[in-house]
Amino acid sequence: MIRDLPLNPLWESLGATLKVEQDWRIPSLFKDFQTEYHAVRKAVGLIDQSYRGKIEVTGKDRAAFLHRMLSNDIQNLGLGNGCYAALLTATGKILMDMNVLVFANSILLGVDMGMEKRLISHLNKYLINEDVKLRDITEDFALLALQGPRSEALAHTLFPGPFPELSKRQHGNFHMGDVEVTVIRISRTGEWGYHLTVAKENAMRVAERVMVVGKLYGLQPVGHGTSEILRIEAGVLRYGIDVDEDISLPETGLEGLAASETKGCYPGQEVVARVKTYGGLQRKMTGFVFERGPLPGSGNKVLKNGLEAGWITSACFSPTLGKGIALGYVTKEAFGMSEEVMIKTADSEISARTRELPFISSDKPRS
Repeated sequence: MIRDLPLNPLWESLGATLKVEQDWRIPSLFKDFQTEYHAVRKAVGLIDQSYRGKIEVTGKDRAAFLHRMLSNDIQNLGLGNGCYAALLTATGKILMDMNVLVFANSILLGVDMGMEKRLISHLNKYLINEDVKLRDITEDFALLALQGPRSEALAHTLFPGPFPELSKRQHGNFHMGDVEVTVIRISRTGEWGYHLTVAKENAMRVAERVMVVGKLYGLQPVGHGTSEILRIEAGVLRYGIDVDEDISLPETGLEGLAASETKGCYPGQEVVARVKTYGGLQRKMTGFVFERGPLPGSGNKVLKNGLEAGWITSACFSPTLGKGIALGYVTKEAFGMSEEVMIKTADSEISARTRELPFISSDKPRS
């Protein structure tokens, strides 16, 4: 069954082209991708990400259970704080990645589109006598992302009164009139940004207010197509596209962000620790830059000295760099920055160089 975002009527009234992504109808494009792109890079963009999975975890054992299951330190997160974490197999392969946010009476797990039921099913298998309940609240809340250098100034105007400088994944409840909105400092574009989470019955009021006030700051609504370009430039990996259960956490390069070095055992912990101590990676995620040629597709092979040395997961044209860019994995034969490689597409071979991620990152507010 195809699901609609709560705000699709608003987006259609603004001229959005809606397309089906997995089982959601979501805004793909508003005006044109150049306008949307430059709004995020120079001012502020509004992206409807209500399709992201949201799981509410309650019960007195919730923190201890998630601490035991996930790669990061959950038990020592304070109220209003959060972290990035992964659920791993015993061999360190990634079953799921997520944002973890601690509230007074619950912990919220935020996952990529369509991953919520899979995560709930997996975690429920490990519940024995713990007082823990997992509830899918994806369709109960809208999630609006404000992304761009003017997003902080806009947030201050939207929420009058004291507005703290939140660090990454810190969050708090604020009021827009009589509507409560959870504001989370988070970015998937490389720019300063926030997620606004609001009950779906209040979503239209909040979105309309954001659109009206946002005009003062150059706000533009941004479709999924443009947001994909922005996240590739920012080196943000997407589960099911750049990461899956055949990839280990160290191969993504995200273990420093997703895994605690001080907590006790969790599934896959020995593998993560062993790679950190002894190295030995056979492949790893990297960036690619190419001057010309068609965009490679997911799964296109990377060649080094004529031999297969990896594959592409995501690609786009970067307006800021003026070049084609891609995310993908390379084997140890192509480890190192600025390695010359070839990307084999269906019709040709593209000359490219590897480079460190992200391609673009500012993550600073500007007035």
